[in-house]
Amino acid sequence: MKIKVKSKYIGLYLAPFLVDMCMGSITIAVPLMAISLGVSSLWLGILGSSMGITYISLCFFFGKLSERWHRKKILVLGSFVYVAASLFFSFSSQIYHLFLSMLLLGVAGAMFWPTLEAWIAEKESKRTLIQKMALFNISWSTGLAIGPLIGGILFGMNFKLPFYFAFVVSVFVLLILFYKTPKVSFATKSKSFTDKTFLSEDPPDSSSLYIKISRMANFILCLCTGMVWYIFPKLGTQLQISPLFLGFLMFILSLSRVLTFYGLGRVQRWHYRIFPLALFQLIAAVGLIIIFIANSLPLFFLAFVFIGVGLGMTFSSSLFYSVNVTSQKGPSAAIHETILMSGFLLGPLIGGAVAQEFSLRAPYPVVAAIVVVGIFTQLLLKRRYDLPDRTATG
Repeated sequence: MKIKVKSKYIGLYLAPFLVDMCMGSITIAVPLMAISLGVSSLWLGILGSSMGITYISLCFFFGKLSERWHRKKILVLGSFVYVAASLFFSFSSQIYHLFLSMLLLGVAGAMFWPTLEAWIAEKESKRTLIQKMALFNISWSTGLAIGPLIGGILFGMNFKLPFYFAFVVSVFVLLILFYKTPKVSFATKSKSFTDKTFLSEDPPDSSSLYIKISRMANFILCLCTGMVWYIFPKLGTQLQISPLFLGFLMFILSLSRVLTFYGLGRVQRWHYRIFPLALFQLIAAVGLIIIFIANSLPLFFLAFVFIGVGLGMTFSSSLFYSVNVTSQKGPSAAIHETILMSGFLLGPLIGGAVAQEFSLRAPYPVVAAIVVVGIFTQLLLKRRYDLPDRTATG
């Protein structure tokens, strides 16, 4: 998959890599630091969900704003908030400090991600859009793969080092967006797609169905992944897994997602088809069950691979269908981001509550069951959509 990127747009693809490298470093360090402060599984889940509160509250607002204001200015301001959040983390010593820092991190994300996705997606044909979205997905997910690995290593040396690292990189992101992105970034009308533009054999009018189905699937797998990010470290600590190997497992999850993004960017046969989406979700459900029953590191490794592969498919589907629209891309990308962050918000809450009430392994079969129910719901929606056509032809 060869993609030519103009030099003036380099910053748009480098920034998500660096931002999510910071996020990966922070998200492995925050639960480990909270555990060292003696928080329960329930409060660990609440902490993991706190970022989603401000993110969900502000995401659609900034998505709409990106259609009316300079997108570059919104991105630069969002990067400045990332710098501030990283600085607050660096001075945190109490659990409420972590909560406040996570809330600020949500504000930064709400400004950054919908705006960036809409800007990248503007003025592209569908074929180019596929490639650009694949490159964008590979960029941020590679950063999120490397981040936990770096965070785990740094946390083992000193618990504040991951936050210092995030601060330095956030400053670099701010400079890149200021100097290495186009000066003009007003939103433009999205290009309409004709019937010939669609590459799959399904008709274009089925796109609204796939937007709904893919967003549902992505919500559920983000719920599962959010739970794993913030609840699994406590199980890992109980099993005497080192911070380094915990970071490595998170790295494997994200690396699997990166490779999935790359593979999906090379082929188009999965577009507007229900079977690949259902299959990849089922693979993720198997990964969750493996965590429930496993006691060996190789099995945990396999489980995280399965979860990463599943999330790669649902995220790619939801983002592509959301920006492959003839309406404004900013609000559509914001809905995509709001739904996925809702999953990341609820996952730690559900996982923390179940772990607190039953055991540290109990959340995994619960969310695996949610995945299976979601698959059946999506198949039912597809079946109901197809019924009018069958009736008409009969």
